[in-house]
Amino acid sequence: MTGLHSANAGLPMEPLAEDYPLQIQALVNDPLFVQQDNLQQLQIESAWEVTTGSSVTIALIDTGISASHEDLSGKLWTNSREVPNNGVDDDNNGYIDDISGYNFLQNNNNLSDNNGHGTSVASIVAATTNNNKGIAGINWNAKIMVLKALNSLGGGEYSHVVSAIRYAVDNGARVINMSFGTYINNSDLESAVNYAISRGVTVVAAAGNNNQEKLLYPASYVDVIAVGAVDSAGARASFSNYGGNLDIMAPGVNVTAAYFERSDAYAKYSGTSYASAQVTGVVSLMLSKRLDLTPAQIESFLKVTATPGGNVLECGGGLVNARKALDGIVQAGTITATITISSNNLLADGRDGSWVTVIIKEGDLVAGSRRVQLKIKNGPVIINNVVTTVALIDLGATDNQGILSVNVSSYLPGEKQLIFIDAASGMELGSATIQFNNLNANRYQTSLVAKSFDLNLNVGEEDTLWVDLKNTGSAPWIGAGNNRNQFRLGTAGPRDRLSLLADANWISGNRTATLEQVVVYPGEVGRISFSIKASQPGTYKEYFSPVVEYISWLNLPISWKITIKSVAISAYQTDLISRSGDLELQRGELAMLTVVFKNTGSSGWSTANVGAVRLGASQPNDRQSRFYNNSWLSNNRTIGTFFEIKPGSEMTLTFAIVAPDTAGVYYESFKLVSEYITWFGPTVTWRIKVI
Repeated sequence: MTGLHSANAGLPMEPLAEDYPLQIQALVNDPLFVQQDNLQQLQIESAWEVTTGSSVTIALIDTGISASHEDLSGKLWTNSREVPNNGVDDDNNGYIDDISGYNFLQNNNNLSDNNGHGTSVASIVAATTNNNKGIAGINWNAKIMVLKALNSLGGGEYSHVVSAIRYAVDNGARVINMSFGTYINNSDLESAVNYAISRGVTVVAAAGNNNQEKLLYPASYVDVIAVGAVDSAGARASFSNYGGNLDIMAPGVNVTAAYFERSDAYAKYSGTSYASAQVTGVVSLMLSKRLDLTPAQIESFLKVTATPGGNVLECGGGLVNARKALDGIVQAGTITATITISSNNLLADGRDGSWVTVIIKEGDLVAGSRRVQLKIKNGPVIINNVVTTVALIDLGATDNQGILSVNVSSYLPGEKQLIFIDAASGMELGSATIQFNNLNANRYQTSLVAKSFDLNLNVGEEDTLWVDLKNTGSAPWIGAGNNRNQFRLGTAGPRDRLSLLADANWISGNRTATLEQVVVYPGEVGRISFSIKASQPGTYKEYFSPVVEYISWLNLPISWKITIKSVAISAYQTDLISRSGDLELQRGELAMLTVVFKNTGSSGWSTANVGAVRLGASQPNDRQSRFYNNSWLSNNRTIGTFFEIKPGSEMTLTFAIVAPDTAGVYYESFKLVSEYITWFGPTVTWRIKVI
C-alpha cells in the first residue's frame, strides 16, 4: 500500500565497533548494556527488580527476523500445534508449517529479514539477557511471534498487515507491535485492530517520523497505544509526529539494537519504531506481573505513571517509567465502586444536568484520595460546567469518604455513556448512561455582525474568510464535537452545493467550518473562519448560510466576491533531490519506488482540485503504466501530495509498483504534473529488469 512504511524510514543508523571499550554492569553482563542509555531513561533496572518478564507472546508485524543472530537465539515463539516442515496445516488455522509465525508476503514460513528493521525491533523487545553478548532485552523471557508483512524496502500492503493482526490474535499473542504506518486510513485495517482490542490484545504502534501534527495509522486509532520518541534529554525528538491521539513517549534517538547482516553485529538507530518497541517490551513486563490486564488498563497504567513531558499535544502522557508502571498495577478484585445517577433523561440544552456519584472501596475500606478518570462515549459532554472534547479526562480524587461527584450536561442530543476508571490501576469501576433529547428548531436565530472583505487571488493561492454572528435565539450554539447539533457554515445558493473554493481543511465539500468557540450562548457573538483555495480562474460570488446540523438552516445568506487570476506556468519549478535505485523483479513481484523533489518555484503545490500536484506516468505524458498498482490514484497517476508543499520545501513520494507478467527490461518514466495547468520538472526514470 502506498505510504505504509517502517516508522524509521530515512533515519540513519550508526554501526558499533566490535572493540568498543565497555564496563560490564553488575546487574547484567551484556557488554553493550552500558550503551543502552534508553533503558536507563525507562528506569528498566529498577523495573527488573519487580520482574524480568515471563514467556508472554509478543507479535512483531515487521520485515521478518534474523533468527541466527546471537542475541535472538531461542527467542522465537513456537506453535506447539504444528509439526515442523511437513507441508501440512496440522492445527487447521489456514497456514502451513507456521512454526514461529508466518510470511504473509510470500505465503510461506520463510521469516528471514532482508531489511533489518524487524531484527532491530525484536532485539530491543527481547534480546537474550545475561549471555555475555551484545545488548540486554527488556523482557528476558518473552517469545517473539514473527509476522512478516513488510518487504525489503520496509513497505507493504494493507491486506498482509490485516491478515497478520488477525493471525496474532487467533494464535495467542498478548501484545502486537507495529513499528510502521501510513497517513491513509483503511477500514479493513481499523477492523482488524478493533478485533485485536476486543479480544484483549494490546496494540502498540509508532507515531511516525515526519514532525507532523498528525499520527500515522494504526497509531491514530483511539484504542491503539500511540508512541512518540524523545531524545536523550527527554524532549520530543525533532522528527517525532505528535497530536491529540498521542499516548506515550519512549527514547527514540541512537537506540542500540541488533544489526541483521551479521550474527554478532549491532548498530544505533533513531525513529519512533524503536520507541514503540520499547513500550511493547514494557507492556510485556506488565503482562508478566498480571496477565489479565486489558488494553485499556495497560494504556491507563502507562499514562498515569509516566514522567510528564509538558505539552500533552507533543508528548502525550509523558515518558514511560517502567518501574512505576509495574508498581501501579493493582491486583484484580481489590477495588470496587458504586455509581449512582440523579437523572438519566435530560434536555440537550447545556444546562439541564445530572449528578453522577462514584463511591470507591479497597476491600472493606473506603478509598480516599483515589484518582478517577472518565472515558466518554458519544461525546462531547459538559462536566462541572466545562465542555470536554477529549475521550478520556481526569476528574480528580475521591474525598476522605471515597466519594466523587460530577455534574453532567450536554449540548448534543443522543445517548452518552460515561465509564469511570481507577487512574492508578486502569481498572473500569463501572458506567452510567444518560439520554439527552433534541431542542426545538425555532430556538435557533442569528444576525450578521461583521465579515471579512472580498478577495483577489491567483490560481493555487489560499486565503482565509471569516464571519461574526450574534446568537439572537434562545438555544446555545455548540462548536465542539461533530455532526448532530453542531453549528456550522454551509454552502448555499443552492444549499449543500459543492464549492469550487473548497480547501482540504473544510469539514466537507459543502461545510466550511464550525465555530471557533466551544459554545456561544444567547446574546453572545461567535466567529467562523475558514480557508479557501483558488482552484481555477474566474469571478465567483460564493454564498453561505449558518446551519445547525440535523435541526435547521438559519435564514441568513452570507456572500463574498472572489476573483481568481491565472498563474504563470513559470511558477511551477522543481529540483530532483534523490530517487531510489533501479530494480530487478520477478514477474508479479511488488516493490516500492521513492523520489524526493524540492519546490523551487513561486507557487505552492496543491493537494486537490485544479492545480493538484501529482506524479504522473510520462514519455509520453499520461500513458498507462505497465507497472500500475491498485494503490495508485489512476493507471497514469501514482500518488499525489499529502500536504501542501510550500516554495522551498521538499516532498518525498513513495509508491508501489507491480512487475508485469512479461519478462524484459523496462524504462519507467514519471514526471510531476499540476493538474490542468502544466507538467513540470525533470523526468525521473527507473530501469527495471523483470525476470
